[in-house]
Amino acid sequence: MSTTPIPALDLMFYLTETPQSPKHVGAVQVFQLPPDAPDDYLRQLVAAFKAAPVVAPFNRRPHFPRLGRPEWHTDPDLELDYHVRHLALPRPGDDRQLMDMVQRLHAPLLDRQRPGWICHVIEGLRDNRFAVYTKIHHAYIDGMSGVKRMYGSLSPSPRTKKIVPTWSYQPGTDSAQRPQHSRPEPARHLAAQVRGAAQASGILGRTALQLLNLRDSQGQVPFCAARTRMNRTIERETRTIAACTLPLDEVRAVARRQGCTVNEVVLAVIGAALQDYLEKLGEPPQESLVALCPMSIRAPGDDTASTQVSAIHVQLGAPQADIGERLQHVMASSRAAKDEVRDLSAQAMVDYGVVIFGLWEVLARTRLDQVIRPSCNVLVSNVPGPGDEGLYLCGSRLRASYPISTLLPGVNLNATLLSHGNSLDFGLLGDGHALPELDFVVERMAHHFAALQRQVLGGSAKKKTARKARRKTGAAPRKNPTARRTRPRAATSRGG
Repeated sequence: MSTTPIPALDLMFYLTETPQSPKHVGAVQVFQLPPDAPDDYLRQLVAAFKAAPVVAPFNRRPHFPRLGRPEWHTDPDLELDYHVRHLALPRPGDDRQLMDMVQRLHAPLLDRQRPGWICHVIEGLRDNRFAVYTKIHHAYIDGMSGVKRMYGSLSPSPRTKKIVPTWSYQPGTDSAQRPQHSRPEPARHLAAQVRGAAQASGILGRTALQLLNLRDSQGQVPFCAARTRMNRTIERETRTIAACTLPLDEVRAVARRQGCTVNEVVLAVIGAALQDYLEKLGEPPQESLVALCPMSIRAPGDDTASTQVSAIHVQLGAPQADIGERLQHVMASSRAAKDEVRDLSAQAMVDYGVVIFGLWEVLARTRLDQVIRPSCNVLVSNVPGPGDEGLYLCGSRLRASYPISTLLPGVNLNATLLSHGNSLDFGLLGDGHALPELDFVVERMAHHFAALQRQVLGGSAKKKTARKARRKTGAAPRKNPTARRTRPRAATSRGG
């Protein structure tokens, strides 16, 4: 049995995991069956999934010895019947039913006695569609490495019948030109760790000075956000899920005109929608909401399966600002935050992330997070995918790919987005008790993006954007007059 030490940041996800706050991530991929698909197409697909080889890290499980460092152990008794499952919605299943099922599947912890992943093939969707929902422990992958495997296992051609599922895909094997990354020499690795620790200590020191008002900076620092219901303690594993899609080319058009990034446009839109949501619930924030934005620190071409992220804090705009003013505020805050960490090495960013994530967990475990100001109100993660307009799984075309992520200590809302082709697919995950009816948030996202288009692009804006924002959510909604005014029908997924 081969063993490998579990890196510190990956280990953090195991050490901070609880039944109320699992640390796995997932994605719901919706496919259109090919016109000539046989009746047993999905049974054959599931059989092919189970017959496919399992490569690292998906053949490993964590081992926690009484003494010594936790390790990855290769599992000699991996059971594909456990990891690959075939489910069905009552026909004709709709998107609300699909997301309701996903909510229930996403809630439980993964078994630590087995490799930390499960794949569900879900049939019964109307319009000749099916879904593949996969959840993987965050200790195995981060967003970038997960997306490379998820999209890399698909083909740009509908004629490709070879099936290479995520747990069989080995990045780098499909291109001889892709750079290969070898393990650094011990001495060089130690020097990088020492240099990173010193740099991380420096930024932590500057953060402390700023918290004490002894240093002036425009960058948002941790533990200075307003307290909202998005910072309530998570008492149960109940979750709410909502999802939507925006056209990527139109988001990019706004970003180009404003001289900003796609991520900054997204942050402004989410900030405006959350402002509306809290006002609807009778708790309007009196100061800017704050988003935590993960940053990938992967070297170009690095396809290793591990967590290589840090994060910055970004203000989402003044409460009474219109969408254009809000975007300007987001741009200024985002750039100030990036300036603070611009010269840090990747190791320093990892060390900084470990300290901050660990501190959040300590505060949450001791309930001190309900006494001091929160670090942020929402986690917003943007994971870029391939530009291919058409991607296929054994002839079935990918129609949507909604990320369903995890919740951090002290924050019970996560908004993650994935791109592929011209689609920007959003998946929102929240605590079902603190944040009911998340469908209202995605409705307002569509509304505010349309308003931003009109303001920035004027007559060239495509006013049909709000209609093109396709919301795919779970269980039937509660009646809500406000929601009906903004969209003809709302839906959300909430369960125990």
